[in-house]
Amino acid sequence: MAETLQRKPDYVLLAAVGTLVLLGLVMVYSASFMRAYASTGDQLYFTWRQMSAAMIGTGALLAAQRIDYRIWRRFSVHLMAGTLFLLVLTLILPASMTEANGARSWIRVGAFSMQPSEIAKLTMVIYFADWLSRRGEKLTNVTYGLAPFALMLGVVCGLVMLGRDLGTTIVLIVIAGMVYFAAGANLLHIMGASIVAGSAFWGLINIAAYRQERIAAWIDPFAHYQGAGYQPVHALYALGSGGLFGVGIGQARQKFFWLPEAHTDAIFAIIGEEFGLIGTLFVVTCFLVIAYRGMRIAGRTSDPFAALLATGITCWLVFQALINIAVVTTLIPFTGLTLPFISYGGTSLAVCMAAAGILLNISRHTGNASSGESYETVTRSGRSESFARLAGWWRNRRPRLSGAGRRRGAQRAWSAIRRR
Repeated sequence: MAETLQRKPDYVLLAAVGTLVLLGLVMVYSASFMRAYASTGDQLYFTWRQMSAAMIGTGALLAAQRIDYRIWRRFSVHLMAGTLFLLVLTLILPASMTEANGARSWIRVGAFSMQPSEIAKLTMVIYFADWLSRRGEKLTNVTYGLAPFALMLGVVCGLVMLGRDLGTTIVLIVIAGMVYFAAGANLLHIMGASIVAGSAFWGLINIAAYRQERIAAWIDPFAHYQGAGYQPVHALYALGSGGLFGVGIGQARQKFFWLPEAHTDAIFAIIGEEFGLIGTLFVVTCFLVIAYRGMRIAGRTSDPFAALLATGITCWLVFQALINIAVVTTLIPFTGLTLPFISYGGTSLAVCMAAAGILLNISRHTGNASSGESYETVTRSGRSESFARLAGWWRNRRPRLSGAGRRRGAQRAWSAIRRR
């Protein structure tokens, strides 16, 4: 029977993350050197800062993959309280210390700067993974499940929205919703909450003129070239200029003050221009690897908290990448979100790497074979148990992450089948 053993981390996941980080360092320099030279006189200004963040992130990743993931559960409330405090600071500190591009989402003190909304993504996953894993059967009750969950999510998202950051708010809602779904919430509750969230989203668009302009520019960016369509049009120019193999590293033209935020939100377009379709597909493949390995880790652990934590981290990284890529390719209206591990942004890079480290640590505690079992036997056992969980939930409307007793029952059933 499978048991939990500490083993080596998921090196495939580590390789995917490391590849994206290294690619990001190269592309940040390529996309920003002219802007850095024009504004500071040092063409490596943004590159040095990103490399510093990568070093901090590497330390965080290595530390997180060594620290037992259960430690984070003990401090989930403390982490959430600290995050809420930082989010409040962005609203009460002077605008000169917090505002950038119309959003109050930064804290700047001298040369130091940080973005609390990026930290909120990780702390919210940890908090909800802990809280939801403790609810048990009460999760299907509105009073003990949906209401307090929606209240806490509303507080976090409300603070972020007061800073005028709709993109991050959407990511937070989706992350929380995926963790809530994975924990076994009532589907009717999820549908009702989705309707309410969709209505609120539509209302937020209608009350802000600049958001309506982005919707209009998304429908026809060339008709709004002098306004909200300027960035989408030049992102399309960059992608189209790259062709199949790209124009070569460092040779992109749109980064020369044509494409706004070329080293942050729109860096995927520069990748497409310099490396072509092959380069963009390579990036997408790396995120697909992260998605597969992350959900595989979540499916193989026997701890509900670990499963929810792995699910939340994976959904966050992959969904945010999906949104960024969809924005650059004008599949959805513009919103300012970074491409995880690649875009310029110290807080984003460090937090994403720390989250990857937690995911790697969970992979060290997933179900492993006992000394007498082969890898193939464990693989078949894991797959059969997963199918048994899915079938059991569909018949009985049980949580999508079963309890410990049901897991042991599924394992005993599979053991009986093998003896036959």
